[in-house]
Amino acid sequence: MMRNLAARARAVIRRSRSRAAHRVRPLALLLTLACQASVQADAKVNGEASSEDEIKSFDRPLETPARAPEPVADLVPANAHALLGARHDLAYAGPKTAACTCLAVALSDQPKGPAFVWELEAPRLDPASQWIIALSSSDVPCESAPNGTLGASYQGYVLDGNDVVVYVEALGEGRPMTNGAIIPRPKASGSVFVEPTNAVYGKPLEGKTKRCKIAAPGATQP
Repeated sequence: MMRNLAARARAVIRRSRSRAAHRVRPLALLLTLACQASVQADAKVNGEASSEDEIKSFDRPLETPARAPEPVADLVPANAHALLGARHDLAYAGPKTAACTCLAVALSDQPKGPAFVWELEAPRLDPASQWIIALSSSDVPCESAPNGTLGASYQGYVLDGNDVVVYVEALGEGRPMTNGAIIPRPKASGSVFVEPTNAVYGKPLEGKTKRCKIAAPGATQP
């Protein structure tokens, strides 16, 4: 009799413990989920993104507001001197008298003169270091003008010691005509010469030398 009572008591205790365990498990699960949600919330508050999309959004740079470009006039000094080299906006308007073979030439330290015609405004020069040369073969008497060309055209210049040598070419079809340039002023003992590259334009009027000397501004052409 006593044995049966003890067995029944043990069975009741086991059933009670099983019921208590079933109640504890859901409670533990709820506590775990609550902790995870709290951790995720703290991570977002601290700036730690939880997905790749959030990282991309976080790393996206701020857009820089558009700024109007600076005026060109503020970047280029108003008193800047012209650059050396060819001037496609310059035309020769001087006498048609040949200074070199088949070529009329004007040389000056001033951009405004009767021999110079500018399409727009005349450039600003530094007379101490820059001169202007304009040339043309149009309507200049010439006994040996090359056929199939458009006439004489400025090609470039080089410095040869104290001298400045201006090269002239016979211009072919389909190329723009260049009638002048801004060149360096020769040194004290130097001069400006014209030299042809592929035709008669620019040879000296007399003698067999390859260069034609041009009188300095204010001097008389020999």
